[in-house]
Parts: sequence; structure tokens; C-alpha cells
Amino acid sequence: MLTSIERRFPVLWLWLLRAGMAVGVLAFGVVVGWMTGRMARPWLLLPLVFLPLMGVLGLGRARIEHGIVGIIAAAAVIRYTLPTGTRSRIPISLVLAGGVVAWWVAGQWLTDRKVRLKPSPVNVPLLGFVAASIISLPWSIAFRDVLVQPWPTWPFVQLGGLAVMVLLPGVFLVAAQQEDTRWIRVLVGLLLVVGTAAILRYYLRLPYLDFLQVRPLFPTWFICLALALGFFHRRLPLLIRLALVVLAGAWFYQVFVHQFRWLSSWVPAMAGLAAIGVLRSRKVLILLIVAVTLYVAFNLPAVEAKLQQEMVVSGVTRVDAWLHNWRVTGKHWLFGVGPAGYAVYYMNYFPLEAMASHSTYIDVLSQTGVVGLFFFLWFWAATGVVLWRLYRRVRGRQDFAEAFALAAVGGYVGALVAMALGDWIVPFVYTQTIAGFDYAVYTWALLGAAQAMEQVSKGTGKQGSGE
Repeated sequence: MLTSIERRFPVLWLWLLRAGMAVGVLAFGVVVGWMTGRMARPWLLLPLVFLPLMGVLGLGRARIEHGIVGIIAAAAVIRYTLPTGTRSRIPISLVLAGGVVAWWVAGQWLTDRKVRLKPSPVNVPLLGFVAASIISLPWSIAFRDVLVQPWPTWPFVQLGGLAVMVLLPGVFLVAAQQEDTRWIRVLVGLLLVVGTAAILRYYLRLPYLDFLQVRPLFPTWFICLALALGFFHRRLPLLIRLALVVLAGAWFYQVFVHQFRWLSSWVPAMAGLAAIGVLRSRKVLILLIVAVTLYVAFNLPAVEAKLQQEMVVSGVTRVDAWLHNWRVTGKHWLFGVGPAGYAVYYMNYFPLEAMASHSTYIDVLSQTGVVGLFFFLWFWAATGVVLWRLYRRVRGRQDFAEAFALAAVGGYVGALVAMALGDWIVPFVYTQTIAGFDYAVYTWALLGAAQAMEQVSKGTGKQGSGE
């Protein structure tokens, strides 16, 4: 029967398959999360994490893009983590990312005896950043101050930090190499389902959904994706488009009103929406400005109090944290102090003044030096060029490709802002911990997907119907 539906109604079958995958992932997360909280030995559930992947392999339909979607699904719904012997634990999404990257590299090597990357301005700087991160580890050991005495678990902490710094770019590269971009629709659909469930839980106080990973850049991506699809994907049914716009508004209201003091939540989202408005619709931009202005006007005393409190708590302390960091980084500026490296210096030299930098840019400079920061900034500049090319090619099509390109630009701008507010893109081991990989991977995977779509927009690859 299912085969008959797939043959006679391919479009209906595709939508049913996507909906089934999204609902299945959420149901799987609910069951595993419920069981984990009630078992004395939750590690016994670890094999269940690989059941979906084993099922796909068993059907003989396993492809790399399935692995990418699986990484995001695990990041969104699986809260089970592996112990490391330290306070930082390894999320399943990181384990899957390592497997997918290794799978892709092995496939390339077995096929061509070399690893090939599609020509792109992001390749050299991203590989340069990965190389600088790897070099920074032995460099930090060789040139460590003689007075600095690390603790016994320190080598494991550094290796965990390095894994995060290597695998996040790895997910980007693997996603960027895919020639068939139809999986991007599945990825976007999964994120929209997760975001819808999370916001409904928030407003309706729904139980059993608190395991969903929707930390700080998730709202930015959800708002940009939902709004872009709602306004600019004219092939979607009108009711779905209206629902997407409403959901985007609900998320923005939550982060701007209910989480106003948390700048990393609403400032990137606002920056992303402003970017979309500037590029595609003055109406969207004006609507955003009017809504924000009205809220501030009617709640001016409360807004001023929150901003003042945020300035005292975060603004001044951030500047102090950067100055403290330079006391260490300034003496190890070439390749830095290695992954998570400045923590051991802080605890040896001035433990009472130790503060996390709360900035990805400062973290990258401190951990990988000026060499790593150079490649890191080059990568983000090159990514902006790629996104601009993509947008220019699909502008005016009023389909999924244009909507996704706009959302990618909005998410990109939001990420640039977020990196100045915290370590949400490259998590620092002693603040977000290794488990921060869960929410950081959203940005890397989606930007990698945009890179893949840019390749397709030049006429190389498959986009699928309706793209």
C-alpha cells in the first residue's frame, strides 16, 4: 500500500514522509527523555540513539545528508550525554558529528583516494582555522608558562574543546558538499516542528517537552526561517504561511519581552530580521521598527531599568573580562594558549578575578592566537560573500530557495552579533561546556546548507522540484 502511494502520489508521499520523520523524532525524544529520568543506569539506553541510523542503513538508503539531519535531530531532542570524568559531558550530537564526518572522509578516500572539496571561497579559511586549532594544542603545551600547573583532568578538557572546534567546521564542510539539496527542506521542517513544539509548550505550559534544545541562536534561526517562508515562499498554502508568521511573532515576543535582559536571545534575532527587511521587504523592516517602538514607548520605565541592570551586570564585566584575557593572550599571541587554555592560566595567576570572556571573537583569539582569529574572520567574511551570491541568484523567485537564502542571511547576521555577546557559535568548555555543541551546531549546519544551495544555484547539483 505504501509503495502504491509513493508511486501514484509522490508529492503527498514526500510530505507524509517529512511529517512522519519530524513527529517520530519528537516522540523518540519524549520516550528516551522520560525513560532516562527514571532509570538508575541511563547509559543502558545509549544503543537506542543509533536505532534510527541503523534502520536507515538496514534499508540500504543511507546517505550523508541523512547523517546531517540526524545530527540536528539529536541536538534538538536527545539530552542523554556521555561522561568524560569532568563536569563537561559529551552530547550525542557530537558523537554523531564525528561519525558523519569520518563517514564522508572515508567515502571520499575510498572512491578517489583523496578528499575533494567543491570550489568555494570558504574552504581555505575554514581549513586554516581547523589547522590553527589543532596546532594550538601542542603549541600551548610546548610554550606553557613554567609556573602554570594544570590539574589531572586538564588534557581531557583540552581534547574535548578541540573536538568541538574541529567538528563544528566539519559539519559545515560536509553539509556544503552535498549536491542534492532536497534534504535542506527536511532539515528546515524539523527545526520548524521543534520550534513550534517549544513555543507551544512555553505559552500553553505543556508537559514533557522541556528537553527540547532551543537555546540562544535557535530563536533567531526559527524566526528568520518562519518569517522568510511565510512572507516569501508563495507556493506554500496561505494558511501555512500565516501560521509561520504567527509563530515567528510568538517567538520574537518571547525573546524580546520575556527574555529582554538576555541580550544574546533577542539582539541577534532583531539583527537577523533587520537584515531580511533591508534585503527584501521594507514592510517587514517597518513592521519590526513600529512593533519595537510601541513596546518601548508603553514600557519605557521597565525597559530603562532592565537595560541599566544589563549594562552593570554584563556591559562593564565584559570589558573587564576582555582586559583580563589580554593579560594572558598578550604573551601567547601567535597560536594562543590552546583549546580552553586561558582557564588554567586564570586559576593559577588570578583565580579571584577569573571571568569568561563572553565573546567568541576573544575566545578564538585567546585559544588559537592571531593566526586562528585571522582564518576565523576570513571564513565569516567569505561566508557572507557566498550568501550574497546565493541571494542574488534566487532573488524574486518566491519559492523555498529564495526564502531559505533570506533566512540564511538573517541567521548569518544574527550569528555575527551573537559572537560578540557570548560563545554561542564556538562553545567554551568552562562556560557552555562541550554540551554546548548541541545548539552551536544549528548555525554551522544551516550555513553549510546555504553553501550547498549556492553551488546548486550555479547549476551544479540537484535541487528538486519546487526549489
